[in-house]
Amino acid sequence: MNAYRRDRVGRGWRHVAVGVLTFVAGCLWQGGEIAWGQRPSTDRHVRELARYLDGVKIAAPIVCRQLAVYPILADNVPLLGGRWLTLDEAVARGVLMVSEKGGGSVPLVWVENRSRDEYIFLMTGEVIAGGMQTRTIRNDIVLAPGQKTDLEVFCVEAHRWSGATGFSGGKIMLPQSIQGELRNGASQTKVWSEVARNNASLGAENATGSLELALKAAPVRDKLDEVRRKIAPEIPRGTTGFVFLDRSRAVGLELFGSQDLARALLPKLLDSYAVDYVLLKGADAGAAAGTDNREAIDFFERVCRAGSQRSRTPGSGAGMRTREGGLLGDGVSLDGVVAHYGVQIGRRVLPPPELPPQPPIIYPRPRR
Repeated sequence: MNAYRRDRVGRGWRHVAVGVLTFVAGCLWQGGEIAWGQRPSTDRHVRELARYLDGVKIAAPIVCRQLAVYPILADNVPLLGGRWLTLDEAVARGVLMVSEKGGGSVPLVWVENRSRDEYIFLMTGEVIAGGMQTRTIRNDIVLAPGQKTDLEVFCVEAHRWSGATGFSGGKIMLPQSIQGELRNGASQTKVWSEVARNNASLGAENATGSLELALKAAPVRDKLDEVRRKIAPEIPRGTTGFVFLDRSRAVGLELFGSQDLARALLPKLLDSYAVDYVLLKGADAGAAAGTDNREAIDFFERVCRAGSQRSRTPGSGAGMRTREGGLLGDGVSLDGVVAHYGVQIGRRVLPPPELPPQPPIIYPRPRR
């Protein structure tokens, strides 16, 4: 090839390269902001969750103090059909019956969906009040119309074993710090210890060691209501999930199979995150949340890469579980459609209590 032809070929390839780079730059630059390219593969997830993650869109955040909530909208994602109720709605309607099993069993209660045409979704960490002692739900569960089953629970009221056998909706949820312990395989003793730590940190200790009474104590309730009033009304229509940030650190993600479920359970979720990341941050509580959107995107992409596996569920549908990549996640689907999937950071949410100062040691002397 002579010099003239080599020069023409070289210039041709340069034009192609410049064109490709210009096209890529145009794809990445939208509206004056960088669009962060293609999302990671979700092929390590169970099929229905992978399909959901592939359709996620993350909207701009709503911020209250150091808590930021990014709404998630689902694009071309199959959503739940039929009529659905939450725990509190089903109890209020009288179609969810929750009772002690036999004469009473700490780790089990009996649940029955008496509706003829409505599904009931019970979420990990929701609290059911009353009975011999107040409990919390250990795993996501879907109750089909007419279904009844045992429900695995933990006690969150250590110093009571008396009262009626019936329960009511507690209208509260475990703080994320305690949920993390559950997902890490905590024992009942550990759960009681975490509830006691939480109640003491909130200044809301009570005679029966009840988490419900602590979270409903007036000073605590007022602060949680402030977060709800700031964030909940700003959530856009069509939202089916949320990414939660503590300042500029992503701490959790929640996906739902319908915008109705997402909106109904948002107040509980806000309380669950706000207890740890707003109320219990001590001197840092006044710091404002960061606005680094990349942190929310990075966390979502981390969830995409982590993968999920099948897990056991006592109700209808199929369970989902994530225990890798430093993440703890659980969920449930029905007929190949995600009802709920929640995932949080694996490391401890709050630092352990500080040990009392130790006296100076004069013997043995340290070696030089």
